[in-house]
Amino acid sequence: MGFRPAGHPRSLPAMHRNVEIELKWALTQPAYAALGERLGVFLGAPAVLGQENRFFDTADRRLRAAFLNVRLRRENQRVILTCKQRRGEQRAGLSDHHEWECELPGDTRRPPLERLPLVVQEALAGESLVDLGGFANHRLDWLHDEDGRHEHLSLDATTFADRIDYELEIETDQPEPSHQAWAARLGAWGIPWQPQPKTKFARFLATQGR
Repeated sequence: MGFRPAGHPRSLPAMHRNVEIELKWALTQPAYAALGERLGVFLGAPAVLGQENRFFDTADRRLRAAFLNVRLRRENQRVILTCKQRRGEQRAGLSDHHEWECELPGDTRRPPLERLPLVVQEALAGESLVDLGGFANHRLDWLHDEDGRHEHLSLDATTFADRIDYELEIETDQPEPSHQAWAARLGAWGIPWQPQPKTKFARFLATQGR
């Protein structure tokens, strides 16, 4: 897994692959606000990230059929190309993917085909990428190490066409212990949550009727 200190830019000169395992928990707006205050006291001031996400696929959606997606993310002043491929069966509240990332010049508007990983290029089979649209996300970011676990916490407010979703994501190298520890902590703090069964990308597609 790849982790970075909150508030410190990633160095992504070349496309690289890692495994991304995340707990994804849905929150109400009051729970989101309360958790932001609690995490600020517990972990200190977060990195604040403004994210604009655009997704790309072929006209016949062959990447989605292969459980792949391609995203360009403008994060503050940086542009990051991310490609993901689902690993095995997904469970509600747990996302497990192969992930490739690299940083691109700030004026990039479309994913350069030569920077895509081979698995994506093979799935495209010569077809062009089209822009599917996207959404904005306001993210508060922390790193946390506990009992030998490395955790990257992101508290998100995501603006879709018809609503704002609130969510806690916990990227972790030990999902079961992280789940137990954070479920107990949020319970002690009186903050309700539910497993989020769908990724942001899937929820975006649902808002588009896809």
